[in-house]
Amino acid sequence: MMFDGNGGPDLFFPPHEEFRQRLSGLIENLTVELTRQSRRNFRQIDFLCAEIDRLTRGYLLFLGQVNAARVQQENAAKTAEETAGLRRVWGAASSRINLFRLEINKWPTIRALVHEQRKPKRQALYHQQSKIPATTFSQMGASDDVFHWLHAMLNPAEQSADAQDHACFPDIALANSEFHEHMHAAYRVALAQKRGSALRFLDVGCGGGLKVLTANRYFPKADGFDFDPAYVAAAQRLIALDDRLACHVFQQDALTYEGYGSYDVIYFYRPISDEPVLMEMERRIIAQARPGTILIAPYVSFPERHQELGCGHIDGAVYVAGMSPRKADLLRIKAERVGQYIVKPDQAPLRSIWAALLQVSRSNGFDIPDRYTKPKY
Repeated sequence: MMFDGNGGPDLFFPPHEEFRQRLSGLIENLTVELTRQSRRNFRQIDFLCAEIDRLTRGYLLFLGQVNAARVQQENAAKTAEETAGLRRVWGAASSRINLFRLEINKWPTIRALVHEQRKPKRQALYHQQSKIPATTFSQMGASDDVFHWLHAMLNPAEQSADAQDHACFPDIALANSEFHEHMHAAYRVALAQKRGSALRFLDVGCGGGLKVLTANRYFPKADGFDFDPAYVAAAQRLIALDDRLACHVFQQDALTYEGYGSYDVIYFYRPISDEPVLMEMERRIIAQARPGTILIAPYVSFPERHQELGCGHIDGAVYVAGMSPRKADLLRIKAERVGQYIVKPDQAPLRSIWAALLQVSRSNGFDIPDRYTKPKY
């Protein structure tokens, strides 16, 4: 499309809008393809990406024509006042057109993001320790030590006599690196389930609340309860330090609690020492849990009982309530195709033309790496 230099900026608005509408349509079709969990039409994805490539190149040529027309008119101006007037008129138009150029310039980054999801490779939910680099493994150990120190400082209370009589374990600090493994695996399973709602997490026997705080990085709402009032008080003090946290800690007995069915992810790290009583708690949780609820039970006896409780084993310490072994295997495979980003909320002040693609990518566990790089000071 060619333009002479006689028209004003209004001449360029219709083709500008046409570019935008065509790009929006291509993005909508691409979003539909990425929404599919399996059997994505990778040839269609390639075609749509090629069309966006062609359209973005066309828009850059169009910008050259806009700039040429502006320069031609300014050069033809006979007075300084006329030149100033032209610059005011063209300035408003150029800002609108150039804003779209900034969005177009993001396409190479978005294209790379789309390509990752074209035929995603399976990535295990848990990784063997032998495959973790020695440096990383050493750093994880040091981080766990610091976490244990924090755990002890934030909850110095001795276990109450009532809690001991009730067969409750004291506040045991599971290694933070191990807890993150379980959270990350459960998070990817939740993405694979495509529930489409803000997931709620519950820590049964939360002690001083550090695990509730950690879980809130993975799940939009994180709650916890404990039988021991001193532990609950310590957890509430911790959560109260930041009123932006979507966390809540309360006192409750795991053997009488009626609210397990309100949660999507339930974590219990052997909060009860007496095995028959622990089994009673397990039965109560699973009786109330909705089918599809993700359960995280990182202790040795639960794997022996999960099938008779009607739970499907996904991997590691992650199970799903009301699921057969076959369906659990299929869900694990879907979860292994989910990306490994623990997605951060989008804080962008303006919605860009790529918003739908970014949203579906994040729901697939993929994102733009720059959002996760360390801040530079």
